[in-house]
Amino acid sequence: MAQRPASLARVDSPVIATYALIGAQVVAWLVVRQYLLADRGWTELALRPGAPTQFGLIVSPFIHLHPAHLGVNLAVLWLVGANLERAIGAVRFLGLYLGAAWFASLMHWAVLQCFHLELDLSTRDAAVGSSGAVAGILGACLVRFPMARLRLPLVPRITFSATPVLVLWSLYTLVRAIFTTMYGISEGVGHWAHVAGFIFGLGGAQVLLLHRVARQEYLDRAARQALARENFTVAVQAWSALLALRPEDLHVRHALVRARLALGDAPGAQRLAREGIEALVKANRREVSLEAYRLFLGLVPELALGPGVRYRLGCWLIEVGDAELAFRSLWESVREDGASAGAASALYRAGQVAWERLKDPAHAREAWEYLLERFPDSAWSDAARDGLRGLPAAS
Repeated sequence: MAQRPASLARVDSPVIATYALIGAQVVAWLVVRQYLLADRGWTELALRPGAPTQFGLIVSPFIHLHPAHLGVNLAVLWLVGANLERAIGAVRFLGLYLGAAWFASLMHWAVLQCFHLELDLSTRDAAVGSSGAVAGILGACLVRFPMARLRLPLVPRITFSATPVLVLWSLYTLVRAIFTTMYGISEGVGHWAHVAGFIFGLGGAQVLLLHRVARQEYLDRAARQALARENFTVAVQAWSALLALRPEDLHVRHALVRARLALGDAPGAQRLAREGIEALVKANRREVSLEAYRLFLGLVPELALGPGVRYRLGCWLIEVGDAELAFRSLWESVREDGASAGAASALYRAGQVAWERLKDPAHAREAWEYLLERFPDSAWSDAARDGLRGLPAAS
């Protein structure tokens, strides 16, 4: 069977970017604590809306002052980052993280400038921390893993859906951001940075088409669960929707054909099999076409194909050495191709396969004699007569 397209979630892939980001922030915290905290030298690394610098904008998401701030951000990054990185790859994960971090910083700066606000941090309005970047990862996870469940650290058997938690957290953060901005309240928290990072994560996930992958996984899971309950109607609906998203997925088409046969919908199963084979042959994908042909021929013996399709499959079967199926396919293609040059060619080649590959003079004689009877003036008639003369006498 054709290999099923790999999900973007690669469980066995290494987690590089997540651990590198965690390590970088731990090292930065140690450096700040050891050398820059006492004399407030860390402010040169922070984002200062009153006197912003490009260096501060780039570096500030990696700087933390308090262990609790660092611990919370890194704990969330460790809990959700690895799965997302496996799902989208280290490079895209890092791009999403950094994009969310810097977009969050810009939003923080813009709000302070527009509303003339100041946050009560250790030194005036200087801002540090990776909360905006982590919020971006949470936003992307909400799109990519909408069905994810979280476990309580001390009670691992109890799980709950992550989506309501993230939605409530984002709404709460947005309300706090609006409230503190309207009333000029300083809480020492960059709510707008969190909101901006989360929005960047949601948007970035859409750009990366993670919502499509999530929907595909949901449909595949729903179909399998319905199949386990022998609810073939729901399975057909789910696999039909999945096939619309992955029309070239032979695995999905095969499952859908079987489900339709289980429902007694033989015409629907034949149509699906025919469309899949014809699309592959038209795309000139020989190996996959032959795999699909063998697969669906076993499920739908009365499979009907369009003119010229089975002839081409028969020729490919000759090339790969499957003489028996090639002969049957070429012979069957005569009925599908009608009174055409392709049908005459199919009969001649069927006789060739029967005699040269299968060593079956009776079937070779039958094919060539039928060719001369039905297409006496075809371009293959003389070759068929020569072939007949070379056959042993019929017993």
